[in-house]
Amino acid sequence: MDTNATSTAPSGKLNGLFVRGIVMSSVAKAHQRKDGTGVFVIARHELALQPGLAVWEAFHDPKDGQVKLEGENVIEFPKLPNLQTVTLKVLRWMEKDRWFVIKEAELVT
Repeated sequence: MDTNATSTAPSGKLNGLFVRGIVMSSVAKAHQRKDGTGVFVIARHELALQPGLAVWEAFHDPKDGQVKLEGENVIEFPKLPNLQTVTLKVLRWMEKDRWFVIKEAELVT
């Protein structure tokens, strides 16, 4: 019998708040900056949790190449696949009108 057991878990510990849910919808809107220096895009992804719903608001700058605009309309943005399970590591969050709103997160899977 082998007395040297090895772990199959990742070497780093997973600390923090993780959210796993099913993507229900993804929409994006362009907004003017208050100082008038241009526009930014907010992509809102709704995640179905057990129980409840969470909203992930991802902010994008049109200059980074991830979003495409035609005037004030968002043509293309990084969408999450609908009805697929995703896991997020939440970095910043808030509760707004009894909704769990994720302000900043990293997509784990």
